[in-house]
Amino acid sequence: MRRSILSLVAALYAVGCLYPPVTQPPPDEQQEVVIPLPYDLAWDAVNAVVKENSFHVQAQDMTNGIIEAVGPRFTLHDADCGKIKSVAGAYTAEPEQNSSSVYNFLVRPRGPEASIVEVRATFNSSVSVPLHPATDVDCVSHGIQESNLLRQVLVEAKKTRRPEYAKPSPSPQQAGGQSSAPAARPPTSIDKAGVQPGAPTSTGGFSLGGNFKLPAPPSQ
Repeated sequence: MRRSILSLVAALYAVGCLYPPVTQPPPDEQQEVVIPLPYDLAWDAVNAVVKENSFHVQAQDMTNGIIEAVGPRFTLHDADCGKIKSVAGAYTAEPEQNSSSVYNFLVRPRGPEASIVEVRATFNSSVSVPLHPATDVDCVSHGIQESNLLRQVLVEAKKTRRPEYAKPSPSPQQAGGQSSAPAARPPTSIDKAGVQPGAPTSTGGFSLGGNFKLPAPPSQ
């Protein structure tokens, strides 16, 4: 009886096994795109997409055009982690909560006014097999996330421009200093009475050019 139980447990243990993924990796044309931007602006566009998706950048090298960013947990929609065979039959291996996705962006110049952007995704997860310890599996990408990211790069490339610097306007002091015309003199009472500037006036009665005269000062 004991031998039969041990044999049954061994059979169940042997039945529980993991089959590797059968999905083929996505082709190169599904993981790269050409954008009409010079290298430095293409680099800015890719960084904007990384920031937009809230990826965590863990390595960055502008000289070689490399960005390594960690993404969120992935699902079966994104990658194939293989199949599990047990006494209940075969079923698709599900990524665990601690699964990870890493996106490697590569930016390369293609002439003076264009660049090539590549995205390579790596998906990893531990998979639980009945009667076996959890196993780390490198899952094979379906190419869906790479295509989505490249579409975002194309959209970002359309609105990426070099900053324009506006010429500063002259200050009020500078604007006033550029004018050579003298400021107009406000009219005085002499002007109102018809006396031209510089014309002699009477000193005997202090006449101001009108009918009214002040008395002359007493002689010394």
